[in-house]
Amino acid sequence: MAAVGIQAQQTPSINDTHIINLTPGLATQCGFSFKFDPMGNAMFFASLQNCFSQNMAASGYKMTAVVFSPSKKVMNVDEVQRKGYAIANTPTRLVLRSPHNAEETYLQNVAGVPMRVLSTSTFFEQKWLVTRVDATAVCPTPEAVVFTPEVITWYMPKHIDPLFSSDAFTMLEVYMGIDAKRLDTEEMAARNYSVLVTEAHIIVEIPVGAVGGYFKSHIQDDQYFVTYTIEPMLELLWIEEVAHEDTSYKVLFPITTPPMARPPQVRNLPPSVTGNCDQENFHITVDYRNQDPFFVVLVGKRLLNHELAQQYLTEGDADFTITLPFSSPDAVFESVHSSSVRSRLDVALLNPYNNMTIKYFSLACSFLKTLTECFSNGTMTALAVKVESAPGLNPGQLTLSDPACGPTYSDDRFAYFHFTVNSCGTTRKFINNVMLYENEISLPDELEVKLNATVSSEEEYQLKVSCYYVANTTRTLAFLTRPRDHEPFVETGTGRLMVRMRLAQDASYNTFHQEEDYPVVRYLRQPLHFEVELTTSSDPKVALVLDHCWATLNEDRDSRPRWNLIINGCENPGDPYRVVFHPVVADARVHFPPHVKRFEVYMFSFAEDAGEPSGQVFVHCDVVICDASSPSGGPCSGQCVNQDNPKRGQRHVKDLFEERHLYVSSGYILWV
Repeated sequence: MAAVGIQAQQTPSINDTHIINLTPGLATQCGFSFKFDPMGNAMFFASLQNCFSQNMAASGYKMTAVVFSPSKKVMNVDEVQRKGYAIANTPTRLVLRSPHNAEETYLQNVAGVPMRVLSTSTFFEQKWLVTRVDATAVCPTPEAVVFTPEVITWYMPKHIDPLFSSDAFTMLEVYMGIDAKRLDTEEMAARNYSVLVTEAHIIVEIPVGAVGGYFKSHIQDDQYFVTYTIEPMLELLWIEEVAHEDTSYKVLFPITTPPMARPPQVRNLPPSVTGNCDQENFHITVDYRNQDPFFVVLVGKRLLNHELAQQYLTEGDADFTITLPFSSPDAVFESVHSSSVRSRLDVALLNPYNNMTIKYFSLACSFLKTLTECFSNGTMTALAVKVESAPGLNPGQLTLSDPACGPTYSDDRFAYFHFTVNSCGTTRKFINNVMLYENEISLPDELEVKLNATVSSEEEYQLKVSCYYVANTTRTLAFLTRPRDHEPFVETGTGRLMVRMRLAQDASYNTFHQEEDYPVVRYLRQPLHFEVELTTSSDPKVALVLDHCWATLNEDRDSRPRWNLIINGCENPGDPYRVVFHPVVADARVHFPPHVKRFEVYMFSFAEDAGEPSGQVFVHCDVVICDASSPSGGPCSGQCVNQDNPKRGQRHVKDLFEERHLYVSSGYILWV
């Protein structure tokens, strides 16, 4: 469908030879529609297969009759058109258009949802040959929608019976859109839309007042009401196992809520918005002094709901401040440099009745960050960041100069690399008394071609990383030795070394649950982000390694049942939802990344003897404190990054003299 926006005061007309007034009936028959947007502009929509487009007749065939089911009523082409239908054909296409409530349409209950159906058989004749083309159209009805004051719920049958020839099918794609424009998952999340595919239905939920729709005022019996209108779209693609043919189905479904009693709001001039940055965060202040705070806040692409407000917002008497980490998913990275990242946060104040922008504010700052680290043992680490100019980039597909060297860890915004200077295509050259090692993070050539097919060539992703080492240097060391008196074993919380485990509130690891927050409640399969930290040491040569981590039903770390999360520093291979290790980089809080380990697990439950799942779990970890400058194998060889390494997890007698074991436990976590 093509759409053209025009300014109009009367019914539009078309045809370059003479004027034809588009009555509502003719518009329906010919594939045109006409409406006003919230600003009062007229919107004119024309189907590419409208009555006045140039279609070519099928060679040698003549359309003779149309049979409507289930009534078996037969009409010739002239009768069909007089009844308000439109029918046309090309060599490869049959177009039949009908008003929603035409006499020959009928209601059919499909999976409990009333649907309006038009079913026809069209006959074509050519000398001694007659060809029949069966066509069926199915549209939702207003009874498919359920309203509450907060949410619009639209039920669409998953198996649309009139369109299927069998029950055996596979749903290949489900997409949602607004005003005929498909939305991606990020845009849907920003608007709080949801699409749930169940065994019988596809369920669309849209908050009343969400972006994409608009409010309209009404006066009835001297009372003020508003309605909310939005036009969602569903696109489905399925294949039937018998016919082995793909079928695509698209429906645009305008929805208007019943009138809702809401008092009119007084609109003032916009509030003021200011902002600044510190070493880690954006700070944006909205001042609505002497004004009514009649707006909702869009942070990045997400509405500032109650959950986000609790995390990021500080309120004053007539203002509020949003404090957001520069690495938050709500911010975008504009550019990356060797020692800094330029990040931007966009904030918009929207009118909740018509979603018009009241105030827009954008703040961009450069944050000092070490993205490449060089270690004296000849290893390098590098953090690649997805930037705004490469929207189609998947960081997990980035590699070093050697395409076989992918990231150790990646998500949709970052890729973390760990490699030695004599591997992965790293080059070396000498500059005076310095050795320079260089590598490049980019997409493999075949993926670069695919990315460039959708973005311009200047948006290629390339990030150079380098390390300098002094080629010739002399260091003087002195040491004394004495025999050990006992094994270096430290109980929890005693001695000079102390370790703590904390549960982060989200994947940013910027805020953590406090002691008074426990028990923390989570849904099953919801991610839990743990951080284990060596808190009392400032020795950069010391490293913390997670040796074993496990979950129990109660606070006793030795109790049963027990489920292993980490075994000998690696993910439990028998866990269907394996632990994910997250990289740690230095920032204002973390001065020594080797002192900190972060991992993610999915919330789960134990099944007790009676078969009923238990509602709480405790997580415990056995950690090892090692000399990072002299790893000796076993747990001190570093956190497991390769599950297939046959040497990882083996223990040697001498390891016991070079490790210090400590134990930490979390508070208990409830699932719902």
